[in-house]
Amino acid sequence: MSGLKTNGVLRIGLIQMNSLPRDPRQNRKKAEFLIRKAALAGADLVQLPETWNTGFFPKEELLSLAEPEDGESRKLLSRLAKELHLAIAGGSVLTRRGNQVCNSFVFYTSEGRLAGEYDKIHAFSPSQENVYLQAGSSLCCLEAGGIRAGALLCYDLRFCEQARLLALQGAELLLVCAQWPRERMEHWRILARARAIENQVFVSAVNGCGCFDGVQSGGGSLAVSPSGEILGQAGKDEEILFTQLKTAERAALKRQMDPLSDRRPLLYAGLCQPAPHQ
Repeated sequence: MSGLKTNGVLRIGLIQMNSLPRDPRQNRKKAEFLIRKAALAGADLVQLPETWNTGFFPKEELLSLAEPEDGESRKLLSRLAKELHLAIAGGSVLTRRGNQVCNSFVFYTSEGRLAGEYDKIHAFSPSQENVYLQAGSSLCCLEAGGIRAGALLCYDLRFCEQARLLALQGAELLLVCAQWPRERMEHWRILARARAIENQVFVSAVNGCGCFDGVQSGGGSLAVSPSGEILGQAGKDEEILFTQLKTAERAALKRQMDPLSDRRPLLYAGLCQPAPHQ
């Protein structure tokens, strides 16, 4: 997020948005209103939920609602980032890549430049995301206001390996964008805190709060410190949750204890080998 001077404090606006199913035009209007509101409140970075422009996710209309890589939703985020001089973690946008559709996280700098893109690795099979969407195969780490950040989309949060690999690549913050259902909100809170504690990173986790084909996203967006403290948590309805991440707190914690430096990866590789046949 070049051009911004955060002085060791990153101010994030988590936009817990109620997306209208299958209505990208109205969702773009709402997202613009909320992004502008967060900018006026002093956010350095705003964060949108997964599939904010379509809802999660329109199987029958997938090809018609998915956008090209220069589609209207991306254009909007780039324009607003440059105009408002703030970075935008653009949740995810269903993106056409040839004959495939991907669930794609995008990140724009305060100059409106696309600085990070990530196709969701772990497709949510209970909703047939693995059938309709092409899964990605690469991680995403980027610079966000003087702090290195990694991207996770919804179901990715359940996979500790991905968060650990991002931490080993230097991520100090995990940007989680989701449409997490209301009936599993306790999992959402526990997993966000676990990923923060085990990797000693900040977690900024934004969730949607709309309803799509009878499934209600649960809201409850939250920010977590590297020690697992919940720095702020939203309710179940549409709102912007503001939080401040103080990078010095993470440095102080790592001086006291640094589990990542005590890892024994060569041993783990051996333990993962299949047992020999007797």
